[in-house]
This record gives sequence, structure tokens and C-alpha cells, in this order.
Amino acid sequence: MESLLNEWDIVFSEGRDEILLNSIGLDNFQLNNISPKLAAILESAIDGNSVSREDALYLIDLPLAELPYLLLAASIIRNNAKENILTYSKNVFVPITQLCRNHCGYCTFKIEPGEGALLIAPDEAIEIAKKGADLGCTELLFVTGDKPELTYEVYREALAELGFSTTAEYLIDISREGLKHGIFPHTNLGLSNTEELSAFRESNPSMGLMLENISDRLLKKGNAHHRCADKVPKLRMQTMKDAGELRIPWTSGILVGIGETWEERIDSLFALRNLNSEYGHIQEIIVQNFVPKEGILMEKFPPPTFIDMLKTVAVSRLIFDHDMNIQIPPNLNNKNFPLYIFSGINDLGGVSPLTIDYVNPESPWPQVDRMEDEVNRLGFKIRERLPVYPEFIDEEFIDPFVLSKVNDSVDENGYVMELNYGRN
Repeated sequence: MESLLNEWDIVFSEGRDEILLNSIGLDNFQLNNISPKLAAILESAIDGNSVSREDALYLIDLPLAELPYLLLAASIIRNNAKENILTYSKNVFVPITQLCRNHCGYCTFKIEPGEGALLIAPDEAIEIAKKGADLGCTELLFVTGDKPELTYEVYREALAELGFSTTAEYLIDISREGLKHGIFPHTNLGLSNTEELSAFRESNPSMGLMLENISDRLLKKGNAHHRCADKVPKLRMQTMKDAGELRIPWTSGILVGIGETWEERIDSLFALRNLNSEYGHIQEIIVQNFVPKEGILMEKFPPPTFIDMLKTVAVSRLIFDHDMNIQIPPNLNNKNFPLYIFSGINDLGGVSPLTIDYVNPESPWPQVDRMEDEVNRLGFKIRERLPVYPEFIDEEFIDPFVLSKVNDSVDENGYVMELNYGRN
């Protein structure tokens, strides 16, 4: 217990303790008020042991008066693995199609034919890629609705006119073209098979698919994933297993506040941890908070509280291997994203100087200069990364042709070269 408490002044020195305690409403916090059980769990985690499911649930139920100790442990673990560096990527967001066969209760991304373009044409997508590259962006973020070709005949016809039968085929082709313009594709397609993933690997140094939640209960009527064929957890896990077999650096994570229980939230994190323990290809865990929006089925659902998010992020840090990259989306936490440094994050995701977040259009990206100022104020440095993290930049995880381009874009530590790094 004493060894843990001795870290307080080291981790939260220079006024950071006051910022932390004020943010969670504990102005009168007294150090040393920690239970032996909590101290034992946290010290074991700091020593490199992942917490058990039972201990994770215990941590989630901590009273507010003990929350600072959980945040302290998460910060120590992050500091030991990542030192004082937070990363981000500079991207352009390209929604190839917003048609989708799912009916997620929290979605504003999905449109129907007649409500907008069926898809972004090849020349338009490449023009966006060029503009992004000219602005110093290194990530070409492709996002699409899930398998709209299985639902919409008019979309199938549009794909056929371009010479494709599936969204995956189209994205594979566009990814190859995008890479030619000095920007790296990172595709969030949805469910994919091994053949598709292998083809994407030839141009994408990394890819992503959010688990969101491992619970089948959310597929039932009245829940967030009702009528969502592509949100079946075992199918999403299979895509990620296939990516692991193919050694594709992978981004995944959970969506917090969509009607799941704390147990389901924790079980989702353990499902991802177990997957990574087997394959070692998960480069990043995103802990994304649900944000209510006008017009969605879940419009009246309350968002997760700041305290609940702090707990979820901190427990995520304790569940995963210490070198895991953990992110919260800064635009969905625009007022307080720097405070999540106290819960153990080391990444602030992708931000764009050119395009909006089409999934959350009401939430603008914070500008890099603000991110840098806020992070520096808390004693941390900020560095730009590619869509693939530095520790995955090697021949095991990246196609040789793509790897040569990646290596030309990063410094000896795997970050974007300082020539391209700076304020926007």
C-alpha cells in the first residue's frame, strides 16, 4: 500500500493533483484512505498482472472517494509503458457509402436511397485523398455502411457501373489508388472474409472494426442492435480472428452507454483482451462514449457520465497488456478530453483539418494546436503517428510494398517525421 501511495506526488505533481480532484468533485480528498483489498489489486496490476473479471467488476463499483487510486494506478501503468507521450493521427474521413443494411439505435450515419449520394465516386475519393495529403494528413480513413449491396438494388447497380459487385471490392481498389498519393488507407469496412482482408492488406497498413459489445442481448427487440445483421458479436470476433491470422494491425474497442450492463461492458473488454492474447495484432482499444442525437431511436438515452467513462477507461488500462494503446475520441469529449490522461489513455485518435466526422457530424474535431496546448499543460508531449502504431511497423504486420512507404514516412521511433508534424 505504501509503495502505491508514494507514487502520488510523482504522477500528480505540479498541480495535476488539484486538476484531477477538482474534475471529479473531490476537493477535500485525503490521501491514505485506501482499503487493503483495493491496494492489493492495484499493486498487482502495476507489477504487470492483468486484473481478473472479478476484480474489474470490483473496481467499477468503487465509491468516488477511492476513484483517485484507480486513476493513479492506470496512470502509473501508462507512464511505465508510454512515458509522457500522447499520440494522434491526422486524417481525411471518406464515407464511401452511407447506405447500410443495419438499423442501429444510435446511428445518424445511415441514409436511405434518395437522401444523399449512393456512394462517393472514385475521382471524388481520390481528390479528397490528394487534398488531405497536401495538408499533411497521413491517414485516409475509409468508413462505410455494412454490406448495403445485400439490401439495395439501386446500390448494386451503381457498383456494377463502376465494375464492382461488393463494397469491399470497391474499397480495395480505392485503397490502392489512395496509397499512390502518399496517404495511408485505414479501412473500417465491417464484416469481412479472409479473401477481402488479404486484398486490403496489400494497401492498408492497418484496419479496424469496433466490437462495440460482446452481448447477444443487445440484438433483441428494443435494444441497440436489433435488426443489425452485422452486429452479431461472434461474426465481428471472427473477422478480427481472421485479421489476426493474417497479421493485420487492428483497431477495435467498445461503445459505452448503448444499454449494456457493467458486466457486459467488462466482458467485452475481456473478449478483446483474450483475442489479443492469442494473436497479438490489436494495436489500439477505443473506449467510445455514446452521444445522444436528435432523431435517433435512442435519442432519450442518457449518455455515460464522466465518472463512468473515467472508470471504464482506467479499468481498460488494467485489463490489457501494459503496452496496449488506449484512446478516447476527443471530438466526443471536446470539453474534457485532456482529463482522460488521468485514466490512462495514451492516444487521442484521428483528427482532420479537412473533413468532418461523418459518424458524429455534430462533434467537430479539436484542432491540433489546442490538443498540444492542453496536453502540454498536464506535463505530456504530443506526437503524430500514422494509422499504424510504431510498434507494428515491421515485416510481420505490414505488406513489404506498404512497409517501404511507411518507413519513408516515419522517424527512428516510428512517429511521423518532424517535417510533417506540427500545428494546423
